[in-house]
Amino acid sequence: MRYFLGFDTETGGIGDDKSLLTAYFGFYELVNGKFNKLDELDLKIKPNDNVYHLTAESLDINKINIIEHNKVAVFEKIAGQQLYKKLQDWQSVAKDKLIPVGHNVGFDIRKVTTTLISMGSWETFVSYRVMDTCTLAQFYRICGKLPDNLSCSLGHLAGYYKVQVTGKHHEAKCDVEMTMGVLENLMKNA
Repeated sequence: MRYFLGFDTETGGIGDDKSLLTAYFGFYELVNGKFNKLDELDLKIKPNDNVYHLTAESLDINKINIIEHNKVAVFEKIAGQQLYKKLQDWQSVAKDKLIPVGHNVGFDIRKVTTTLISMGSWETFVSYRVMDTCTLAQFYRICGKLPDNLSCSLGHLAGYYKVQVTGKHHEAKCDVEMTMGVLENLMKNA
């Protein structure tokens, strides 16, 4: 049995200096071409020094109300401990490294490993062999399995495949659910 870690982050903007605001981690198994969610960790995060680095544009995109967010968010150090514990628990179930799944997942891995846990800790529990739906979709597009004019953005791919999720695009949990739905559909094209 293979286990997958679908995850996404929402930040205060593009760039390593911007604050990590939310991170969602879904733990999945693949059964008969479907990803079944077995567990989750949904984190609302604030900087350890309580000083946010963000842009107005990013908040307009992800619709995070930073004042309300700050009331429920935990410090990065605590969020990192929660993530480490959850990954550690899942290693005992998976008996192998989790396969990371995301859309433009490199950015999310970098943000998680610079803000929450070290790269060494991450690599203890999570494989470096990633499943990136953006890369897969671009490959399928150049192979003629997806329309050439289809944008490989998560929203466009979810629309193309008619992936139904609850929540709003650019909320970490919703984006993970869309990503997993898109990946299921990309697998059908293989």
